[in-house]
Amino acid sequence: MLGWLFASLVILLFLSIPAYAFIRTVRSFIGRKKDRNAKAGSVKSKTLDVYYSIFIYCLCLIGLEINKSGLEAGEPLRIFEMTGDKANGYASLANEHMLTVVVFVTLGVVSFWVISLTQSGLSPIIYVGLSTIIILNVLFAAAYLTHTSFSHDGQLFPVFLLQVSFLSLTFLYIARLKDSLDEFLKNQQEKEITYSNKLLLFFFRVTQHYQKMPRLWAITLFPVLIIIQLILVLFGQRPDSFIRVFLETSSFNYSVIPAPKPEIVKGDGHYLCTVSARGHKKLVKPVRSGIRKESRITVNRQLLIANAFENIMEQYIPKSHKIIRTFYDNYGYPISKHINSKWKADAVYFLMKPVELFFLLVLYTVDRKPENRIHMQYSELRTGTRF
Repeated sequence: MLGWLFASLVILLFLSIPAYAFIRTVRSFIGRKKDRNAKAGSVKSKTLDVYYSIFIYCLCLIGLEINKSGLEAGEPLRIFEMTGDKANGYASLANEHMLTVVVFVTLGVVSFWVISLTQSGLSPIIYVGLSTIIILNVLFAAAYLTHTSFSHDGQLFPVFLLQVSFLSLTFLYIARLKDSLDEFLKNQQEKEITYSNKLLLFFFRVTQHYQKMPRLWAITLFPVLIIIQLILVLFGQRPDSFIRVFLETSSFNYSVIPAPKPEIVKGDGHYLCTVSARGHKKLVKPVRSGIRKESRITVNRQLLIANAFENIMEQYIPKSHKIIRTFYDNYGYPISKHINSKWKADAVYFLMKPVELFFLLVLYTVDRKPENRIHMQYSELRTGTRF
């Protein structure tokens, strides 16, 4: 009896977390204006928000820790022969970049605490910076929820725990940002502030009519990301960890590393695809599976670089790209039919090496984040792949 009662209390407590956060968001938007302003300044309300956020933050850390026990991307699932049930599941976030997520979520929660308890004492720059971090956390939570929203082969419990945690934090963050906006507009009206600058006056009128949020948050987005990335560089993280933490997973919406399946090399593949699939693995170094014309293919870095280079051409010189693309389509397939052994594939790999280096030089010259472009080739984020 006591065990059942304890379990019921735990379930009710767990369900109360997203319920409270959702109610806070709804009340911040649809409550009466006078009530909203009073609620926004309530010490009791702010303290309760902080207590709930601490509990949610702990649940999030637990979910991230359990996520580490999931299968790494590219490893095969284990399925029970008799029932067909899964014996394990994939990690929903790449463990290699987990420090990025922990630091980022921690910064978001701390920013929420500071704004909730000491907003009136913050300088404009600090307030805008903290608000920007909170907004970035909302965007990250939205990315995770869409990443894990549909069918997948991930671990159910940690995915559900992280979904509830990120969703609850998002509701609290949105409610706090809305309350902060209400407080700001109330102070503007009470002080009867006027602006001589036409641009500032325009922004003031826009905020007064609730047509859109202040643009200042978006302007400060990039510097804040740079600061975060510099901190993470000290711990050995990659600057593009926010992309790779989603991409380097298996079976989720943004995953680029699918679960291993029998390799089937179709006859209409072009020769760079053929090299990736048929060359000696120690030489051509296949890195993962990819998607080409809705089919799974094996890709190596040479193929990713070539496709990224074509992506650059398609973006900046579309007419020249069309001519080169037509030539490649006409002659690539006939060449691929003659690459019918590992040694021939290896030879093509060596012949393409100088061209690969040229492609890489161009990418690093014209693209601000060349490795991000390279990494996203032949993935769900860019399915219009060519080579």
